[in-house]
Amino acid sequence: MKLLAVLRVSFLATLITLSTSLASGGTATAAGLSTGASAVVTADWLNLRGGPGLNNPVISELPLGQNVQLLEGPIDGSWWRISTGSLIGYVYGDYLAPASAISTTTFDLDLSIPYHNQLTSIWCDPADLESWVEYDTGKSLGPSYAAQQQFWNWELAHNDGFTVDQWDASPFAVASAAHQWMPNHGFNHFIYSDPIAATKMMAWLLANPNYREPSVATIWWGDHYVLVRGVRATSDPYLDFANSKILGVYVMDPNEGRPSWLGVDRYIPIDDWVTKYLTPVTYLTPGAGVPGDVWQGKYVTMQRDWTNDGPTPRGRVNATPADYLESKS
Repeated sequence: MKLLAVLRVSFLATLITLSTSLASGGTATAAGLSTGASAVVTADWLNLRGGPGLNNPVISELPLGQNVQLLEGPIDGSWWRISTGSLIGYVYGDYLAPASAISTTTFDLDLSIPYHNQLTSIWCDPADLESWVEYDTGKSLGPSYAAQQQFWNWELAHNDGFTVDQWDASPFAVASAAHQWMPNHGFNHFIYSDPIAATKMMAWLLANPNYREPSVATIWWGDHYVLVRGVRATSDPYLDFANSKILGVYVMDPNEGRPSWLGVDRYIPIDDWVTKYLTPVTYLTPGAGVPGDVWQGKYVTMQRDWTNDGPTPRGRVNATPADYLESKS
């Protein structure tokens, strides 16, 4: 009986912890919610997270009565990707109720990409590639450790002459691995002088109905690779490239064990993205190159190329949609 009582107390404590980690107060009411509609927060406060699930980091807390737009859901039966206008993230749907529509003409695209966390402290790029290849092929690569080890072995053997201490691994190596596993698309490392231009090209590849292609981006001065999986803009970046203003990007961060983990599907507003994340590569960051290499002081991505030849040592410099369109003519 004592054991039963202890188990009962433990179970109740778990329920209380789960409830308070999702919201505080309010009435649970997920009925009537639908993608594209509007909703209102019914809890005293509701955690906004960087991905669907309690393991994802908390971005902010939404107050009682907050109006939101439902961008996607339900995910795993309970979670919704929502926008407040200034914030985007995931909330637990039981603490939302239908509300009057919020007027918006914003373009929003977030690819549904399988998530894999990196299995060593430096395997961010193999984890990004594992997710990317599975998204592209629609097939599992099997056990993650073995898959990421294969990517890593390839990168070390195709690191453009750099040692691991110099580049672990170089953008050339990441592009080479992407090309090896997805040869029908062709991949290269792309070098930009301007972070907005780099982001607009990633947005164009995402929005292009013939591609719907993510990109790998080098962030934090060359310290980390993340997968850019979506974009939010004032208009379609593919149909209206010249006039579309990028509002932010959706990022998949594989380093789940890091205190700075961004989450499975973190929305980053454009001002933060180009000042805090997509920053110029510098050799002062350990393992991020050497003075004089082609990436130093530049904004670097790994993305679909317009040929199937694979990466070149120089890469692609300041690419535009015209480069892709001219290659088709």
